[in-house]
Amino acid sequence: MRLAVGDFSLTIGLPHSEDAASATSTEQGIVTYPSEGESANAVIPVAGGVQLLSVIETREAAESYSYPLTLPSGHVLETTPDGGARVVDSAGTVKAAFEPAWAKDAEGKPVPTRYVVHGGTLTQIVDHRHMSDVVYPVVADPLPVILIVVTAAAAIIVAAAALGIATWIVINWWNYCRARNMYPELSTRNGFTARCVR
Repeated sequence: MRLAVGDFSLTIGLPHSEDAASATSTEQGIVTYPSEGESANAVIPVAGGVQLLSVIETREAAESYSYPLTLPSGHVLETTPDGGARVVDSAGTVKAAFEPAWAKDAEGKPVPTRYVVHGGTLTQIVDHRHMSDVVYPVVADPLPVILIVVTAAAAIIVAAAALGIATWIVINWWNYCRARNMYPELSTRNGFTARCVR
């Protein structure tokens, strides 16, 4: 997936994308992301950036979800004191910010989670196996990624090629919901389903 505005671009790889199948879309604006493994991903355009979700289907699923970033020359990825992460350029200017990680089980209970940074890879650790009362699926969200250099009029390019999802499908789904003054809601039954809700 690539985000770009002006002369700044950031490419983010998705975790366990080798298990993902192509997305499908319905006339009602529902987009499904079938999963062949123990977890699935969703790409959601939001104002000023993009939101990604990883869905942990079972206790056997991994606890580590790595998002490799391809950074421009002279830029580094680092964690922040509030539990988030950011990309800064050689002058120390923040170019992109990752909100603090969160994860919740199917009943809304928080699941312990944190970031680890190794070079240009942001990894979200989700300690779901250490909870005796966790109800699956667990939804983990390492984002949204906010491009600090984005203005309200800036164009954002969202390409979800790693999952084989056509950009127009993702953007049309988002626009479909927003045009009806609604927001996307995600479900993990039978893969990954998105629908518009108030």
